[in-house]
Amino acid sequence: MSNEIENTTETKILAAAEIIFLRDGYAGSRMQDIADTAGINKAMLHYYFRNKDKLFEQIFEKNKNILFPLFKEILEGDYSFIETINFMIEKYYEVLKVNPFIPLFIMNAVNDPQKASFLDKLPYQLIRKLAEKYIADFSKGIVKQVNPFQFIISVLGMCFFPFMAKPIIKKAFVGSGFEFDNLMEQRVSELKSYVSLILKP
Repeated sequence: MSNEIENTTETKILAAAEIIFLRDGYAGSRMQDIADTAGINKAMLHYYFRNKDKLFEQIFEKNKNILFPLFKEILEGDYSFIETINFMIEKYYEVLKVNPFIPLFIMNAVNDPQKASFLDKLPYQLIRKLAEKYIADFSKGIVKQVNPFQFIISVLGMCFFPFMAKPIIKKAFVGSGFEFDNLMEQRVSELKSYVSLILKP
């Protein structure tokens, strides 16, 4: 089997598995459904991935590795806390415009009792570094006093929610002249305005 065919088949399997895992969760997903969605037989699926665990792990790593390295790069830059938050908002929406299911997939994974071990794979040190940036800027009088952990949770929620609730938002705004993608483009500047209003002295 040529490398080109192998890569194409593996890509189809991963795309199909992501659809099924999102739809049915880990526990409810069946290898047969993944094979059917990929347009291959189950024997071929097992040729590439021995079991559901291996397949799930690869998809989880792929989704995690798209988003978090970008945040790590920003956090290691010489930026103020406000600049860091703004850059993270921008990058988050750039990535999710192309990969809109990442937040939902990661949330489904870490909230599944059978996949609790995936909680250990998340880069918690990034949130701690973000809080340290806030503390450093607060000591310089650059930002107002807020609870940095509450603030970070709020920003994460404002970023995650629209993509996790996309069907609800699309339904709510139907006929209003607003397309989801346009709303998300506008949301970047909207969130940056909130950050400025909340943090600037």
